Amino acid sequence: MRFLTALVAAAAVLPSGLVSAAPQEAAATGAVQIEAPEPADDVAIGGPELAEGLEIEAPELADDAEIPAAELEGDDAADTAELQAYESVVKADGYYGSTLRQMEQRYKRYVRRTLRRRGNRGTCNSRNVIVRKDWGRMRRRERKAYQDAVRCLYKKGPPLSPPSVVPGARNRLDDFVAAHLIESQDIHFNGYLYSWHRHFVHLYDQALRNECGYRGPSPYWDFTRHSRDPRKSPVFDGGRFSMGGNGKSIPHGATVLKAFTLDLPLPPGTGGGCVETGPFTDLVVNLGLDPTFVDAENQSTAAAVEAAVAADVSAPAVVPAGQAVEAPIPRNETGRNEGALEYNPRCLTRDINLGWSASSTRLDVEYLMQCPNVECLERRADSWDMPGAETGYGRFVRLGLPQVHPAGHFSIGGLQNDPFASPGDPVFFLLHTMIDRIWTMWQAQDPSVRNDQVGGTKTPMNTPPSDQVSKNDIISFPNIGSDIQLGDTLSALDGPYCYRYA
Repeated sequence: MRFLTALVAAAAVLPSGLVSAAPQEAAATGAVQIEAPEPADDVAIGGPELAEGLEIEAPELADDAEIPAAELEGDDAADTAELQAYESVVKADGYYGSTLRQMEQRYKRYVRRTLRRRGNRGTCNSRNVIVRKDWGRMRRRERKAYQDAVRCLYKKGPPLSPPSVVPGARNRLDDFVAAHLIESQDIHFNGYLYSWHRHFVHLYDQALRNECGYRGPSPYWDFTRHSRDPRKSPVFDGGRFSMGGNGKSIPHGATVLKAFTLDLPLPPGTGGGCVETGPFTDLVVNLGLDPTFVDAENQSTAAAVEAAVAADVSAPAVVPAGQAVEAPIPRNETGRNEGALEYNPRCLTRDINLGWSASSTRLDVEYLMQCPNVECLERRADSWDMPGAETGYGRFVRLGLPQVHPAGHFSIGGLQNDPFASPGDPVFFLLHTMIDRIWTMWQAQDPSVRNDQVGGTKTPMNTPPSDQVSKNDIISFPNIGSDIQLGDTLSALDGPYCYRYA
C-alpha cells in the first residue's frame, strides 16, 4: 500500500500527461510452485553429456584457482549464508517460474549450443569464455579481487588522455570518464546506445585484467533484485564486500538536468553526500561539472529527504515552484560539455532514490524484452516510446513507468545523475553490464536475426532528424581503444568479445 501511495504522490509532483505503462502481474490463486535454484557452477562448460534441450544452466568455468589469494574476513560459511539470503530475495520476487527466467534459460541453451559446436577451436570457445556474474552471487574473495582491481585502476597513472584534450585527467579511470564525456552526445537515446556501451564495458574489463591483474568473473548489478530498496543490495550495503554504500544523508534539493533535450529536475533521494562506507571512500572524482540543486534550505525538501531515509519506498520531493536555476550540464553543439574535462576534484556522491528504483523491476525488464526489434529495445529502455512522449523526451519522465536505463542511473543518484561523467563511479560498469545482459539475452531469443540487427537514428531522440544507423558506421573510444564498426559489436561470442552471462 505504501508503494502505491508513493507512486500516486510521485505522479502528483511531476508533470502530468502519461498513464503508467508498466506491466501488471496477475495475482496468484492457490499454491505457487517454486522452482529449485540452479545447481552450483563448478565444472567446465561443454561436453557431449549436455543434452540439447536441457533446462539446467551450463556450469561455469572454475575460477577459484585463478583468483589471487587475499586476506579476507569470513569463510565458506559466510559465503553460504550470504548466498542463501540473496537466493531468498530472488525467490520472493517470483523469479523462478517467471517469463524472464524462461528467456534466460533460452539464452543459456543458445550459449551451450554455440560453444559446443566450436569445441576448442576459434578465438572464442569453452576454454576461454569469460563469465559475467551477478555481484550478489559472487564469493567474497571474488568481490575482493574485483575491488582491488578497480582501486588499482583509479590509482594508476599517468592517464593516456593527452593533457591538451583532457587537462583534468589524473589516472586511468579518468581516461574512461573522458571518453564517455567526449562521445556522450552521440551515444545516448539513439541507435548507438547498446553497441557503444558494450564495447566501452569490454575495454574497461580488459584494462582491469591486463593492467591490474584481475582474473575473476566480470560482475553485473541485477537491479531487479532489490528494486524496492537498493540500499539492501549487496552492491550498496556499504560492507567490506560491497561496491560502497549510499551517500551521506544530507538535506538537499532536486538535481537540475538539461541534456539530450531533457529539461527536468531529478527529485532528491535518501543520501546526497559523499560515500563514506565501503572500499572506494578514497576515490576522487576529477572530471565533470558540479551539479546544480534547487534551494537545499527549502524546508519541504529537507523534510522529504528525511522521510525518504526512513521509508521503505519514498515519493520524490516537491520541487519549489517558480525558481529559476541554471542547468548543470548545458548542451552545446561541439559534442561535449564545456569545462567538463577540466580538473574538478571532489568526493564520490550517491543519492539512492527509491522512487526511481521502482521503475527497474523484473516486470519492467520483461516488458522491455517483448520488443520485436532493437530500435524498440532502445526506445523502451529509455521510455521515450511511451504514449504521450511524442512531444519530446523532456516530457516523458514519470515514476512508475518501465524505464530501466535511466532508472538504473537515477536510482543511484549523485554522480549517476550526471549522464556524461557517470563512469567516475565504478558501479556504472556493473549497471551497464546489466544493460548489456538484457540486450544479450534479448538477442538470444532469435539469434539468427537479432545478432545481425541494428536500428535507430543517429541523433538523440532523432533531434534533429537523422538517418538510421548502419553496420558500417564507426564508433569511437578516444584514448581508451581503437575505432570499431557497429557491425562488429553485435555478438558477445564473436569479434573482439568472448563472454557469457551466468
